[in-house]
Amino acid sequence: MKWIKKLFGKKEDSREETGFKEINFEDLPAWLDIRSQKISSQVEKDVPDLLKELEVSLLALKESNSRLSEAKVEGDFDIRIVKRAKSNRENVTKQVTMLIDKIRVQEDRDFRTLESFYGAATQSLDTCLEHMNRSFRYTRGVFPEESKEVSESLASLGKAFNELGEVILGNKKEMDAVEAAYSDANRIEELFASIAAEELELESKNQRIQTLNSESLGVSQALEDFRKGAAWQRLQNLQSEFTVAREKLKKAETGLNFLVLPLSGHLSRIKKLHESSRYTLKLEVKKELEICLEDPVHVNPSFFSELQKIFEDNSLDMQAQKKEKALLQVKTAISSFPERNKEYLEALQQFEAKKAEIESLDTGKFVELEHKEAELLSRTRSLEEDIEDSKKKLAALREELEHQKEKFLASLSLIDSNLHVNFPSPVSGGRP
Repeated sequence: MKWIKKLFGKKEDSREETGFKEINFEDLPAWLDIRSQKISSQVEKDVPDLLKELEVSLLALKESNSRLSEAKVEGDFDIRIVKRAKSNRENVTKQVTMLIDKIRVQEDRDFRTLESFYGAATQSLDTCLEHMNRSFRYTRGVFPEESKEVSESLASLGKAFNELGEVILGNKKEMDAVEAAYSDANRIEELFASIAAEELELESKNQRIQTLNSESLGVSQALEDFRKGAAWQRLQNLQSEFTVAREKLKKAETGLNFLVLPLSGHLSRIKKLHESSRYTLKLEVKKELEICLEDPVHVNPSFFSELQKIFEDNSLDMQAQKKEKALLQVKTAISSFPERNKEYLEALQQFEAKKAEIESLDTGKFVELEHKEAELLSRTRSLEEDIEDSKKKLAALREELEHQKEKFLASLSLIDSNLHVNFPSPVSGGRP
């Protein structure tokens, strides 16, 4: 084919020259399946003879171990040497027996099963050799032939394991890469799905916020129209008048309190004298005295005349100088209280009238619109926060996707360095 292209002056595709291959991401599972099956088929082809060799080696080890355990002492040895050799022989045969019992040749030829079997068996072999090594030195001196057979059987078993290990370890790197690629591909699929779902959710949230903004604009316009209307102007005027009436009432109340305040100490003194039975007040006078102490604006003006009589009473236990001062303050209250009380009542009447007038206005629509506006603004702020969270989540998912792609491509390069993967194209920004 190449010479035909040259004959017609056609250049060879650089991809063909380098063995460059392209594959779509969605086709990778099938491609990985083929690679995995290829490895498994090769292993299944190579392993049977090796496992048979292992079985033969194990059987030979079992027989040589049995001969060692039953061997008789031949030759003239010191009794202490014989005793030590027999003791150590017991340890050797015990370790070998334990090794044989632990190694069970697998019928399942699955790669991971064989890998696990190889790892466990070679570890058992190393442990056996480690535990019997010292004992074997003493055993060889008295039972040389039998010890040699055991040693050769162990060596044969080790050789068989080495050959099995070459097959397993020779395919392990690619098998690990295939499984890692499977895992990475699944995670990439999950990330694609998560990103697409989050994109749809973000689009939905943006549409909802547009609807809220439009609705808020309508409510704001209705409020603006209301504020330009006669009802709103009337409310504003009444609120100004209400503020003036409230300040007038407060001033009148202060004026009344100012009249009574100088008497508060004397009133408290009289109350204590009454409570200690050192002076007796009429029930209605006592009641007005307590009102005067707690809320002077509600006291009956006639109370001050009764109070004057109390201060003029000689039986009242009070210094003459203080009585005279108190009488002057009471007379001032008697003369000034009616006018100031009248001012207070008029201010109170005006205040209540303005308050009732404001309450009688139909502001229900305005309150409803204000409440609706506040609710829409609250929902908008909450949705804006959700949108920011979604954007952060999308950014994190995209970052993880890129990282996962790098991991995935690294695994694939261990399988086939010339393979190029075509990932799905972004849809509506959902797949980077």
